[in-house]
Amino acid sequence: MKTMRATALTSFREEIEAVVTAASYAPSIHDTQPWHWLVGDRRLDLFADPSRLLGAVDPDGRQLLISCGAALYYARIALRLRGFVPDVVVLPGGPGYGGLHRDLAGKEPLATIRVNAAKPADCWERSLGAAAYLGHAGHAGRGPIEPTTDMTGAVAALQDAAGLEGAWLATLDDTGDDDHLATGPTPLAGDRRDGQNAVAVLGTAADRPIDRMTAGQALARVLLTATALGVPACPIGHAQDIDAIRVTLREILRSTGTVQMVIRLGPPLPGGVLGEPAPRRPLSEILTIAG
Repeated sequence: MKTMRATALTSFREEIEAVVTAASYAPSIHDTQPWHWLVGDRRLDLFADPSRLLGAVDPDGRQLLISCGAALYYARIALRLRGFVPDVVVLPGGPGYGGLHRDLAGKEPLATIRVNAAKPADCWERSLGAAAYLGHAGHAGRGPIEPTTDMTGAVAALQDAAGLEGAWLATLDDTGDDDHLATGPTPLAGDRRDGQNAVAVLGTAADRPIDRMTAGQALARVLLTATALGVPACPIGHAQDIDAIRVTLREILRSTGTVQMVIRLGPPLPGGVLGEPAPRRPLSEILTIAG
């Protein structure tokens, strides 16, 4: 009996290593991959890695938490592809777990995933898993693929994807609202919705740590949905880093929520150069197996 249990646990841990490897391809702030995982008995805990914090562009760790949320969603999809049903609790320390210094200290998990049930992945989950696999080759969320779906028709699906994760997604239409961005000190030059390209704004109701984790999971789901639909999608880097851009977008959208991310939808702009993804951190740096 003890041998059977040990064998089952070893098999589970091998599966989890594959899940953590898959999750490591999630999008992250400047490709820093700021997460660490702890594996226990049928349990996987996600922690922030404070050593990966970019203090100059992300002083309060907002993007670090969004990055960890994206990794959490990738892990969820990877578990589903293996027939596991993840039971996820975000910020298990409870509502009072809002002090970001605790997050960055890595002493409390940002999320806990328990795996106690099995169910085959459905067709759409397999499509999202295939989209995540493209990310392993550096494609998902980076845009160099030929679009196969009309942009206008895809936007509703991306909005649904964000909504399923508790976030919202809006696009800047071609009525001229987005022209206001070109007059500021940090324009989103050349990006406007024209049937082939669009700027999408991802937001949450508030800006607590749990909202930032929500934004990360929604970002991952939106990017993978876009890839599955054949729509190139890529976060706009300087819009992530500069608060003034996100504040301007909130005003343009007349939103009472918080703008968390800005995403370009559609093929790269003429002359645009897409950077290569950074090498993935080895499992020895991002995974600890308890016991």
